[in-house]
This record gives sequence, C-alpha cells and structure tokens, in this order.
Amino acid sequence: MLIHNHTLPTAEENLALDEALVEVADRRSLQTDPLNSDLESDSGQEEVLRLWELPSPCVVLGRASRIAEEVNSAACDGDGVPVLRRASGGATIVAGPGCLMYSVLISYQKRPAWRGLDVAHHQVMSRIRDAVQNAADSSDLSLQVQIQGTCDLTIEGRKFSGNALRCKRNWMIYHGTIMVAMPLQWLSKYLLEPPRQPAYREKRSHDTFVSNVLRHASPVDSQAFMQELELQLVATWKADEPWENCSWKNDVDVETKRLLDERYTKSDWHRSR
Repeated sequence: MLIHNHTLPTAEENLALDEALVEVADRRSLQTDPLNSDLESDSGQEEVLRLWELPSPCVVLGRASRIAEEVNSAACDGDGVPVLRRASGGATIVAGPGCLMYSVLISYQKRPAWRGLDVAHHQVMSRIRDAVQNAADSSDLSLQVQIQGTCDLTIEGRKFSGNALRCKRNWMIYHGTIMVAMPLQWLSKYLLEPPRQPAYREKRSHDTFVSNVLRHASPVDSQAFMQELELQLVATWKADEPWENCSWKNDVDVETKRLLDERYTKSDWHRSR
C-alpha cells in the first residue's frame, strides 16, 4: 500500500484529491489490457493510505446532505467558515486543526469480499480502531476504543470519529475523521442537530455526544500523539511504499485539477441542496 501523507493548501483541493484518487484508480482498472484479461495491472495493487489535516475550520456536507437541515449557515458565513460538499455519503461534519483526516483507497479486485458494505465497514474500522488504541497505549493513555453504530469510533460512548465511503465499480475510497484535540465548540456553533442519528446517541447534543481522543486534562501533547497515531495507522495498514513511487500520480494531479475547475471551486455545486 502507498502512503500519501500530505495536506494541500485549501480544503477544496483536499476534497478534490480524495475524489480524484478513486476516479483515476477505477478508470484505469476499466481500461482494456489485451495482455492481462483479469486486470491485475499495477493499478490493481496500488492501494493508498492518505493522511491529512485541514488547515482551518471547514464544514463538509455529505453528497446528499441538505444545508438547511444540517448547517448553521449564518454562523458559518459570519465567521468565514467555508461550507463544502464531498463526493461520499454520510452526514455533515466539521473538521480543521486538531482533527486527523484519513482516506483509504481500496481495490475490490484485491479484496473482493469488501464489496459488501458490512464487511467494508468492519474491515476498515477495525484497523482504524486498532491504530488509535495502539497510539493510546503507546502514549500511556488509559482508553478503551470501541466501534458503535455503523462506523463510528467512541470512547466511553462519546464519538470521536465519523466516516463515509464512495464506491465505484472496482475501487472504493473510505475516509473519515479522528478528532484528537479539535475545538469541539465548532460542532455546536456550525452544525444543526443531525436529522439522522444512531440509536446509541440517545438524542444527545453535540456537546454531550462528541469528544476528542485527548481530553482537557490529558498529559499528552497533541502533536506528539498525532505523530504517534500516524505511525500506528501506517503500520496497521502496512503502507510502506512512498506516494512518489506511484505510477499514476500524474493522472491524479490532472484529475484533481479538473475536479477543482468543474466542481470544487463552484459555489453552486457545494450549495446545490
């Protein structure tokens, strides 16, 4: 697996890059290879783990989310917080400094059982849970990380990681958040209470439902923990091949630019619902 540990300058570029990864990978897998009928080409094996962190607070809608139902637009506009839309499903999130973002590009040709969404959720979230747990243990934090709902990670019943995915014919991108030390007041300020809630939430507000991995009294430095978490994610996914060695990274750059020009820099697209 390739490791792409890099944050682009803007939120729009980072969201476009995630979509570009799955679009290019899937497009390549559908190209006819007369010498390789089972499509086991180089792109069939080059899965990717991407780690990044938004440089400033940003609200990110799910592909089908409705702004009026999920976003406090007045607060976002007043503070200059962008409201953008991603390619994957799921509910609206807030992310920014202190929230590690991960994206995993998965080949169905390599992992055919992962076409089943229940399998994909279990396989991905088990690995993310283990990485967070290992980082906590290495930092001498007494935490018990659990999977609750469809694909949430929690500590003592409070959510610190939400996740979503986009599926193509032969590839999937599964991405999400890991709130390490993010200002939690952003959630109650910029988001409305979500119209769809998991049963374990029990109608709790953002303030009482969501938490960071590192609590207020944590003796662990957030940047040190973030670095340890990145190391654990790389180890858990066995992502030991540098992105620079990717044979199709130039195609990803071109696709990212196209998506930016046609979609991610267009306010009408982000605010279409």
